[in-house]
Amino acid sequence: MNMFNKNLNRILSLIKSKLLFLILFIMIGTTAVGLYTVFIISPVYSVSSMLIMKNTPNQTNGQNNDTQTIEAIDLFQRQAKTYLEIAALPPVKEETNKALGLSPDEIAKIKSVKLTNDTGSQLVTVTVRALDRVLAERYIKEYVSQYKKFTAERLGRDNLSVVTEALGSNNPVYPILWKNLLIAILVFSFLGFNVVFIKYVLSDSIDSYEDLEELVGTPVLGMIPAIEKSKRGK
Repeated sequence: MNMFNKNLNRILSLIKSKLLFLILFIMIGTTAVGLYTVFIISPVYSVSSMLIMKNTPNQTNGQNNDTQTIEAIDLFQRQAKTYLEIAALPPVKEETNKALGLSPDEIAKIKSVKLTNDTGSQLVTVTVRALDRVLAERYIKEYVSQYKKFTAERLGRDNLSVVTEALGSNNPVYPILWKNLLIAILVFSFLGFNVVFIKYVLSDSIDSYEDLEELVGTPVLGMIPAIEKSKRGK
């Protein structure tokens, strides 16, 4: 227990002696991350549109019982899987790019196009992420149009309707400054403490009589105080 308290006191004393270094290290690192986030990283905007799969006469046959309901849910799930697979096909994106007349630079700004569907739901959500919010809105509107057209041609039924169109925020979804700053504080705190401790462990200097006792394995019998040079000449 005494050894534990002794080591704990040494660690606390070490941190106290290097506190200014740790604070400056964390501040400089966090500031660098903040500047990089604000001025270097390109913001990414997200825009979403929601589609619904409608019933068709062939799917319901005019009936409304429990069996038909279960069959309809199963059919929606299979349809949703098919629609998501179609969305991953190149022709949908190619036709969208062609219809909008996008340049290679504009195409490069479209970071992702993603379609999602919750199990058992008739809703399909289309999400576009891009470096330009206006471009993202233009792209998702045309993409939804081309997507509906493509599914109607390939599946032989036009049962997709737009519920919400081009919903998004004026604020980018990435990067998020406060998250990056928080991560930077944690990372540079960890690095700073590790630098201090590694330097302490690798150091072979003797800072106190406790260090000397630990090094030679025998107790210190006495200490000779340091004499200043000015006093030595008197």
